This record gives sequence, C-alpha cells and structure tokens, in this order.
Amino acid sequence: MKKILLIARDVFELYIPVVFFFIMFLTILLQVFFRYVVRYPLTWSMEVTVIGFVWTVIFGTCYTMRRRAHIKFTLFYDRLKPRPAAVFRLLGNLIIVVTFLSLVYASLRYSFFVSFQKTPVFRISFTVIFLPFVYFLCSIAGYTITEIIEDVRVISGALTDSADHKAAEATK
Repeated sequence: MKKILLIARDVFELYIPVVFFFIMFLTILLQVFFRYVVRYPLTWSMEVTVIGFVWTVIFGTCYTMRRRAHIKFTLFYDRLKPRPAAVFRLLGNLIIVVTFLSLVYASLRYSFFVSFQKTPVFRISFTVIFLPFVYFLCSIAGYTITEIIEDVRVISGALTDSADHKAAEATK
C-alpha cells in the first residue's frame, strides 16, 4: 500500500506537472503559429494553457516542497543558533499547517459547489480544475509537519540542528 501511495505522489507531484507543462508549451506554440501565420486563432488554446499553468504550478509546488527546494526568507533565522532558529521555524510552520488544514474543508466544498460550471470550450467541470488545490493544501501541510517534527527534535536536543539551518551555516 505504501508503495502505491508513493507512486501516486510521484504521479501528482512530478509527472502531471511535466506533462501539463509540455502540453501548455506546445499549445502556446500552436496558437502563435495559427494566429500569426495561418491568421486563424484557435478557440481552445487559452483554456488548455490556463488549466495547464494552474496544474503545473499547484502540483509542481508540492514537489518543490518535498525536495525542500522552495524559496525561504531566512535572513533573520539564519543568524540564530540552532535551538532559537528551530523555535522560530516551528512557530512559522505551525501557522502554515493550521492555516492550510483549516482551508481543506472549505476548498473541498467550493470545488464540489462549482461542479455545475463548465469551461466554455471543452466543457470540463470546474471541480476537476479546482480539486488539485485540496491536494496542494494537504501536501504542503504534510511536508511542513515533517519540518515541525524536526524542529521539535532540535528543541528537545535529540538533533543538534535542522537540515535547513545546517545548510545556511555551511554557506557562511
């Protein structure tokens, strides 16, 4: 079961963004060709591009968070010793987890509420377009919880420093 979930996670966070980015890129090239060479713009290209962009960003952000490769503003945090840095990171991460988890129910309700609305060209339900946001909220909260666990271990003395703080110390 764990292996299936890990494969599903890779599909959502790695393969879907790559496929949708590729589709989006090809669609933009096609639209430019049809608009300026053939002089007959495509009616469906905007829809594909917008959905591709939204899904690429939402799912791609989850993968970036998993790899801890996202942008962090740590100017103040990097100057602290490991334990105080862990306390500040813990507080910030708790805010993120509480906020994101509190949005899950409302986002689910909204995603299903807009099911009667469809995109103009392909008639795709808005539920299909908005539902990835719920995955995004759960995924980011999950990855942030792992950072919270790491911070608790640093504060309790079970770890000497967090991986983020060590990396910042190494670059000094």
